[in-house]
Amino acid sequence: MLSISLLGDFCIRHDGAPVTDMDTPRLQSLLAFLLLHSDAPQSRAHLAFQFWPDATEAQARANLRNLLHHLRRALPDAEACLHATVQTLQWRSEIRIVLDVADFDAALARAEAAQRANDAAAARQTWEQAVALYKGDLLPSCYDDWIIAPRERLRQAYLGALERLVGALEEQRDYRAAIEHAQRLIRHDALHEVAYRRLIRFHALNGDRAAALRVYHTCATTLQRELGVAPSQATREAYEQLLGAEPGPPPAAPPTAAFTSLVGRQQEWTAVLHAWRAAAAGRGPHVVLLSGEAGIGKTRLAEELFQWAARQGIASANAHCYAAEGQLAYAPITAWLRAHPLPPLDDIWLAEVARLLPEVLAGRPDLPRPAPLTESWQRQRLFEALSRALLALRQPLLLSIDDLQWCDRDTLEWLHFFLRFDRQARLLVVGAYRPEEVGDDHAVTPWLQALRLEEQVTEVDVAPLDETASHTLATLIAGVKMSPAAAQRLYQETEGNPLFLIETVRAGLPIQDQARRFTHVPVAAELGLPPKVQAVLEARLGQLSPPGHQLA
Repeated sequence: MLSISLLGDFCIRHDGAPVTDMDTPRLQSLLAFLLLHSDAPQSRAHLAFQFWPDATEAQARANLRNLLHHLRRALPDAEACLHATVQTLQWRSEIRIVLDVADFDAALARAEAAQRANDAAAARQTWEQAVALYKGDLLPSCYDDWIIAPRERLRQAYLGALERLVGALEEQRDYRAAIEHAQRLIRHDALHEVAYRRLIRFHALNGDRAAALRVYHTCATTLQRELGVAPSQATREAYEQLLGAEPGPPPAAPPTAAFTSLVGRQQEWTAVLHAWRAAAAGRGPHVVLLSGEAGIGKTRLAEELFQWAARQGIASANAHCYAAEGQLAYAPITAWLRAHPLPPLDDIWLAEVARLLPEVLAGRPDLPRPAPLTESWQRQRLFEALSRALLALRQPLLLSIDDLQWCDRDTLEWLHFFLRFDRQARLLVVGAYRPEEVGDDHAVTPWLQALRLEEQVTEVDVAPLDETASHTLATLIAGVKMSPAAAQRLYQETEGNPLFLIETVRAGLPIQDQARRFTHVPVAAELGLPPKVQAVLEARLGQLSPPGHQLA
């Protein structure tokens, strides 16, 4: 079996042993040409011209005959591999060999197929295989004109594979691997500004702010030296976001984010990330609505995005709605406004904002006191003032609001106004709600219908975890490997609900198929869940308890 490598250093092996007689660039070039054009016979006249364009036709043909003679002597089983006639030469395509170029192209095709099938795991694996096969440019020691086109095709395919792999790694939140391959991309293309920008983001997400800032300065220096230009606005913005972020350790994770890693949400995360990229690119304000039952992981997914943005210095603010405060107008907007220092505003707008932030009046005794809202135009002025105040923050801007089913009608009406106020705003609002608590007469329903009509919403149904993800999450919580029987039982009992699963493991489900005393740790209460959800959990855990056992 012949094994031939043309990418990077030339290498040929026969049955595992190196073939040492193929040691001249001319022999290697002729073999490469025949291998890469094995789909059709090659005219001897054409080959002679390709390899000796400056020689006479007779001399070029003589040179080709001499080179072919040396190839037959050096190549094992040459007569079986080469089909030669008076007029043509061809590598027999039916001969089984291992050729790295063919393997590289096949890996690319498999990766594209996996990507089209939305198989993220298979796509990542095949992109990694393709990238690993590319050891260097096609025959770098060859300087013949014919090799320029296939060499550039393969090089661009490799760079494209690296970009796709980096994107897949980012979507899977494997930032360490993404950093490695982004650096590899830059080594092959030192002027690839998008790769620099991604590398800045990955270092920030990995908690290394200093490395992210160094990447920007390397990018700026390289572009200035090679092209005489400054980094683009998008790259400068990524740098300025980092400068605006607080130096030091990354921001603390919210309670549930600190509790466990995000598990089994690849499809949902990808949808949220794509919506963010579109909004951040200036395609208009957008809303992502996460829907699902209590404890299914909506809040955890929103928190992951919140942490992802905070590590990059992206302006963001979070708010919650509460059942007991359903009639408390504009509470989420007040939370958003208080999350950052109030930006400079004209007095006319600042006076309106003071309706929600009375502390503004304490610092500005000269500011006119807002009059009671008695006319519709006054309400419109308030809506505009709140919109101006939030959009004056650094953009792109990420706002999140949890438990929308308990949101007041005034806030939802303002949100509809807010999303239409500036069509150029780089804004994403992420909301989470329980659809079973939103009926036809609920204030969320007409708001959601309007968003759908205006194509301003991405709806993500957060479903229960599958059995594999449930097993992974339970192992993380328990800190020990579960037996297959215990994992299957746990999945059947919790039905893939992450919060039920966490509570069940921490309540003492026998994860090693051994009897174990059940001790209840009220994680639901620790996470600030409403009594109704805690009651559901208690009922579920009561079903899991041994007969006659009372949960502590």
